[in-house]
Amino acid sequence: MKSNAPPAPVVPAPSRLRAPEPLAGATGNAKPARPLLFLALLAGNVLAADLPAVLDWSGRVNLTLPVAGVLEQVGVQAGQVVKKGELLAALEPTLFKAGVAEARADLDRLTQEEADARRDLDRVKELYARTVAATSELDAATLRHARAQAGLAATQARLEKARRLLLESELRAPFDAVILARQGEPGLVITSPCQPATVVSVARADEWLARAALDPAQADAVHLGDMVGVQVAGQAVAGHIRALAARADGRVSLDVAVSRAPGTWVGQAASIRLP
Repeated sequence: MKSNAPPAPVVPAPSRLRAPEPLAGATGNAKPARPLLFLALLAGNVLAADLPAVLDWSGRVNLTLPVAGVLEQVGVQAGQVVKKGELLAALEPTLFKAGVAEARADLDRLTQEEADARRDLDRVKELYARTVAATSELDAATLRHARAQAGLAATQARLEKARRLLLESELRAPFDAVILARQGEPGLVITSPCQPATVVSVARADEWLARAALDPAQADAVHLGDMVGVQVAGQAVAGHIRALAARADGRVSLDVAVSRAPGTWVGQAASIRLP
């Protein structure tokens, strides 16, 4: 006798699939390794990316004269390239030359006086050894010679100072440079050694600074003196990191020194490839 009851529903068997086991050594709180690997690769790509940069002057400095006087000549113009030690400007030298001449004359006189005092001291010492001269005579001769020596040394120092002042009355290039601006003209009075007026502005003629901005993560991967590649004017050149300075926006300013090549100019776009 057949039953009219509907057949019992088929219940699917439990799945035999198991959840993936954690990596060996991982704890129960460990996160999947794939996102970490992705982030590491992404960070590596960021560090290796080409950074946009701009060429700027290297060694830019405003030159002035450290002594007071009247500017007599300025022998350079903006855009001119000069060699290290080349004369750029000079004060009127009369007072400085007179100081040197005066100190030299005093030095000649005191040299003779010191020689005379030394001969007198030698004579008194000989007489004293023969018990002919008194102790007071020996003391007086010794004092006279000491004073002559002191005066001679002071005058030698004054002569060196006068020569130095004469030397500093001339402004010379501190390195091979390009003149950026001529700011002083003949007749300008330099009055204060503490805040003297700028005469010329210069920058290095043999190199540029490629300037770029880094994120903190990128800055952690580089150091002063590191060699990096710089692409400029269609050419790849080697440079070294000259400066790393914090900026107000939280980024880091990067300066890379590169040799100055023909066809490059200040403000030109460049790119820096970090190591």
